[in-house]
Amino acid sequence: MPNDLSNIAASSDAGGIAARKGFRIQDHVAARLALEMIRDSTILQLECETGDDVILRRIDDGKTVIEYVQVKTTEADTKWSIKELTARTDSKAGSSVCEKSLLCDKHGEIAWFRLVSTRAVINSLQPFHRARDKRANYAPLTSLITSFSNKHKATVSKSGRTLADWASNMLWEVEGEEDALISRNINALLKLSGGQGLNPSYEAMEQVYGELAQKVRTMGDKPSVDVEQKIWTRHDCLKWWSSQVERMRKAATETVKVYQISGIQQFFSEICSMDEEAIQRALYAYDVEFDGDVWRRDELTDHLLDWLPEIALPPRTLANFTHLAARRLPGEALKAWEQRGATDIPQLIAALMLHAILRLHFGAEPIACRIFFSVSGTMRASSAHIVQLPEGEEIWLGRSRLVTASSHEDVITEVLTEFRTALTRDVLKEEREIIIQLREPRHLRDDKLDAILSSTGKTSDLLKILRLPFLVAYDSATLSKGFEAAYLGRLKAEVENEYERIKALLGEELASVQISLFLVPVECADTLAKEFETKLRK
Repeated sequence: MPNDLSNIAASSDAGGIAARKGFRIQDHVAARLALEMIRDSTILQLECETGDDVILRRIDDGKTVIEYVQVKTTEADTKWSIKELTARTDSKAGSSVCEKSLLCDKHGEIAWFRLVSTRAVINSLQPFHRARDKRANYAPLTSLITSFSNKHKATVSKSGRTLADWASNMLWEVEGEEDALISRNINALLKLSGGQGLNPSYEAMEQVYGELAQKVRTMGDKPSVDVEQKIWTRHDCLKWWSSQVERMRKAATETVKVYQISGIQQFFSEICSMDEEAIQRALYAYDVEFDGDVWRRDELTDHLLDWLPEIALPPRTLANFTHLAARRLPGEALKAWEQRGATDIPQLIAALMLHAILRLHFGAEPIACRIFFSVSGTMRASSAHIVQLPEGEEIWLGRSRLVTASSHEDVITEVLTEFRTALTRDVLKEEREIIIQLREPRHLRDDKLDAILSSTGKTSDLLKILRLPFLVAYDSATLSKGFEAAYLGRLKAEVENEYERIKALLGEELASVQISLFLVPVECADTLAKEFETKLRK
């Protein structure tokens, strides 16, 4: 289609640029029409203050159409009527509202007309509200056209059209208050964003809409000599929208709450739980279960591998992937883990168990991937999670171990020694500093921990909200015998005995802190570790 707009632009300043600077409803109408252009591929371009307040150039049934849009915001206590539309100023030909609209038609193409008003219309003008594609054999419109054909018969546009033609092609829209129009436009943008798979906040969309309104406002304010700056082609409008989508997508990635999950089935089933508030001790025991007479080792391995990216990769990396879709990044996750040295497979399995249980059974979010520290020259790792409880938020600094029957006693003793060391003021401050460095609040739920986690916070305040979860996955005498119908009862007795045994070892030094013991009986720790590593390195 030819794009010679000089003939339209020549008359543009007649629209009253100076008058419109303090009047902005027209800008919001133009913004709405720009959104219409994004959705409607038949609209080729939008113009502001060229041949009319706003012009849409489009293709209809293979033919070029120019739609002339006027925005009417005159205040009055009455509705728009035929009399008001046709009333002339000082009886001057061409001075009525309908004539001014008609006389914009100067260029020979098919002409459509649109009025957008802030006031409603009387019943006789209601047919103008009917969509153009639903007007065939619509008698009320035919009657209305006849009414206009009898008005100002001498008024003919340069393209040879009369007021009857104007009425035949008139679409009337009522927008009402400016704030309502802005809200509808923002909601239209939200709907467009949803079609792109985005769910931006209303505030973010207000910013995008502000840019859109400023764009069409600037177009309208340009003088007629700057023809190209008064035109927005659909191609350029779509480019603008694509850039906004990309910006919103990037912003969403930067602030996405990566640990928000739903619809993920719990893998472990609870054997028993016990909360001894008086002595600040708790037991949580979980079963992997049997499938028939087979202990679910393969399923456990797959489940734990699904969680590897969360404990090995930072939130900013996870933000680029949907939850657990990051499973396709096991190589990167393993590489990140092994940057700390050779992978201790049993410790990794236990860490994943604790992480999965805290995430799915307690709604916890990891503060940081992992906290690594040195104990007697050996690299160790603890987990750090925020758990939001009804009575307030807690920070859970955990330890986890997978132990065989032969290593059981030594490992328990080792971890309890770590716990005692961890509660000293200097170590607490060191762990807090690591958390501060690794924490990415924009990817976490809102919490009230900033003061406690600040570098100047009191360690005594940290201790008040601190809990030490300790997971022990151990060779179970009950499970080593294979499936038996009554195994669960014996397993419950086994974990309760183990809890009492470990609880007795905690001693007075740990009496001031909450400790939760997590027990996960396994059929064979060595076999689990070997099969896990095989799948991990595939």
